[in-house]
Amino acid sequence: MKHKFTLLYFLFFSIITASAQNVTGIWKGHFVQNTFGYFEERYKFEVQIAQLANNAINGVTYSYRTTVFYGKANLNGFYTPNTKVLTVNETKLVEVKIDGQSQPCLMTCYLEYNKMGDLETLTGTYTSRKLKDKSDCGNGKVYLERTLASDFYKEDFLIKRENELKKKSAPVAKFKEPSQRPLVQNKSTPKITSPKKPLVQNKTAPVTKSVKPGAEGDLIGKTDKKITPAPPTVALPPKDEQVKVPKQIEKTLPKPEVIRRRNNELVKTITTSAKEIKIDLYDNGEIDGDTISVYDNNKLIVSRKRLTDKAITFTIKSDENVSTHEFVMVAENLGSIPPNTALMVITAGTQRYELFLTSTEQKNAVVVVEYKPEKQPQP
Repeated sequence: MKHKFTLLYFLFFSIITASAQNVTGIWKGHFVQNTFGYFEERYKFEVQIAQLANNAINGVTYSYRTTVFYGKANLNGFYTPNTKVLTVNETKLVEVKIDGQSQPCLMTCYLEYNKMGDLETLTGTYTSRKLKDKSDCGNGKVYLERTLASDFYKEDFLIKRENELKKKSAPVAKFKEPSQRPLVQNKSTPKITSPKKPLVQNKTAPVTKSVKPGAEGDLIGKTDKKITPAPPTVALPPKDEQVKVPKQIEKTLPKPEVIRRRNNELVKTITTSAKEIKIDLYDNGEIDGDTISVYDNNKLIVSRKRLTDKAITFTIKSDENVSTHEFVMVAENLGSIPPNTALMVITAGTQRYELFLTSTEQKNAVVVVEYKPEKQPQP
């Protein structure tokens, strides 16, 4: 009985592991250092992960905040599928830029994987140690979202995996060898014999003539009797019934040049039943002079505004006539710390969303808000 239980447990664990979520990919967000409640020091954080067959992981991390702080480190760790817990341990700094008064540190992150609809996140805490003497270097919280694009460049292991997935998804056409293909030989052309006697038609029954598509005009003027079409029936609404006015269709504006010539990366699609939506834009991190423009359905609504700790605010309204708003954030410059990054806060009714947008001179950030009215309960 002990061996049977062990075997069943092993099979059950194998099924869980096989169906677990793979964490390979690019994760972007931030980490916040605990500072005893006085203020928060928020740093931008990007992690590129490769999950191995034994659930071990390796990859790289990018940490950056100001012109005097930037670091890239190698990482290793492991992922536990049944608890969805990920341990990320920075092992070595491969690139660093820091001022003379600071010391570089290496982090160890303890993260939990979650998925809500299309949004995949890694959230948790971190501890850190100084590179020279291994002493404590602070701790805090981490928030990351899975994304397709990097603020820097994709590591080779991610490019290799993407190419492998493309090969697996490409359809393979199967052809038989020429010797195996059945050959159809047409030895003789079948003869078509026409009936010697004409078919007898019933005079009392109408005869329907077959007409080739596109040759309907050949029958005009050849019928024995003129067929007068019946007058169309027009249904008039009752006097007390209100005539419905057709919906107005908003004219689609042509895409501006800055949207057409740059790549447009979709960050998120939000569906809401709220007709009024408020949007606030802040600088995400150190205020370094980032300037942006924002388009709503190709219409310029924010022109060359500088991102700061004070919100750039605008409100849009949706209804059945204009149910989709496509917001495109365009970088007008990259500030002193590339790339151009912003925190977008969307308030739709009781719902609130916080999105991290990144734009450069090659790509724009896109957020789509779709309005869908709530279904009315049937009486």
